[in-house]
Amino acid sequence: MFLRVLLLSWLLCACPAPLPSGTDAGLDGSRDGGGFCATLPSFTENVSACPFAMDDYRPRENNSANDTWPACVSDTNVFSPINPSISSVARVAAFEQMADLLWRGQRTPGPQDFVDARVLYAQDQGLDSRVQRREDIHYPAAAMACSTAGVPAANPDRCVGPAKLLPILNEAFTRGAMGESPQVHAARIEAAMLWFLYTSTLSEVVSCTSRAQDCDSSWAYYGGGAPRDQVVGLAKAVQALAPEAHQRAYDATLAVRCWRNLDNETGVATNLTLRDRALSQLDRAMLRGLVVVLRQRVAELSCTTGATRDARLTFVQVLSPLLERALRERSPSSADVVKTQLAKVDAATVDVSAVTAALDTAFPCP
Repeated sequence: MFLRVLLLSWLLCACPAPLPSGTDAGLDGSRDGGGFCATLPSFTENVSACPFAMDDYRPRENNSANDTWPACVSDTNVFSPINPSISSVARVAAFEQMADLLWRGQRTPGPQDFVDARVLYAQDQGLDSRVQRREDIHYPAAAMACSTAGVPAANPDRCVGPAKLLPILNEAFTRGAMGESPQVHAARIEAAMLWFLYTSTLSEVVSCTSRAQDCDSSWAYYGGGAPRDQVVGLAKAVQALAPEAHQRAYDATLAVRCWRNLDNETGVATNLTLRDRALSQLDRAMLRGLVVVLRQRVAELSCTTGATRDARLTFVQVLSPLLERALRERSPSSADVVKTQLAKVDAATVDVSAVTAALDTAFPCP
């Protein structure tokens, strides 16, 4: 109790500026009396036109006998940890507990929920410690580590954790604990944490080149260290809407393990070509999964109201910058549509059909 009181006192001292009007609702933590879609917009994943890439690892097909990968430990279609102690499992478990407190279901969180969620987030060696140093491997490395003072501000794309995600999370926890716009700030935390899990899954593949056990962490950041049909965290969000995108992403986590099994597992890896095959497969599948998650929240703008709709708009505005780079590489015109529409302040004016069509055009397959 003392820890919670102390944490709340720290959160309240931030005194941020108020949000625009029209976003405050359900401040007492009770149900807001409505706002949710009576019938959720449906999405049916169709991968009939999405064959596997020639160099994809496919452990679900005859234990990898049908692909171009050499025989390895992952051919059983089960992840075999290099080190049984995987700290990232506890971090994803904390994410799941935060979800139950803040955004899962239709209960509007109260101030204490944000305080309790902040405690989970700030555990020793937990999520906060990793957000503070997380790097996005899609961008060139900075001259110094992103944990170095001044480096994140000079390299915001590479130093995505401290430069972009940490300010969002700190402000959302603070303002949520003050009872301010709870659904909106819960949505900000959810979107920022999904961004973190995606970036972490890829980052750990690269660091696994020199630290073999980081391949275990990559697998755990994606699915919580669980079998493919019992996943949590990011994988659970993807699986719920795009089951084949999830299956292909899970295949790719096994590809990462296969690479490391074949590439000097007890030392520094040297076959970066094989590593990058697995990394590309994993990135492609996770991106499609996140696009479908974003697509669903955009679709829900058409049937939600009040604070619930504000929360949906906030979620997509936080998460969509993650996809901007890949979206623009695939279809600049689609990127322009998504950026223009999701920059709108009023959710009622967002052209939902245009955004969903743009996303489907740019990311048709996992």
